[in-house]
Amino acid sequence: MNEVEYHVASFVAHVMPEHVEELSELISLQQGGQVHAVSEDGKIVFTIEASSHKAVDHLLTPIRLHNSVMSLSPVYHQFLNEQQAS
Repeated sequence: MNEVEYHVASFVAHVMPEHVEELSELISLQQGGQVHAVSEDGKIVFTIEASSHKAVDHLLTPIRLHNSVMSLSPVYHQFLNEQQAS
C-alpha cells in the first residue's frame, strides 16, 4: 500500500535583479509554487508544496535551471504522511 505524503519545502533564489519578475512568475506557475517575498537585489523567497520529495524536485528543476539563477538555497523541508496529518 502506498502511503499518501504531503511535502512543503522553502527556498531562497538569488537571481539577476532584472529577471526577478520573470522568475517570480515561473515559480508561481509551478503547481504548488508560491512566492512569499522579493527583494530589490534579486532574492526570492518561495515554497513548493507537493505529494513527494521527487515531485518537489521535479517542480524545482525549471527554476533551478533558469539562466538568471545565480544561487538556489534550500531553507526548510517538512513532510507528513497520511497518519501524521490526521
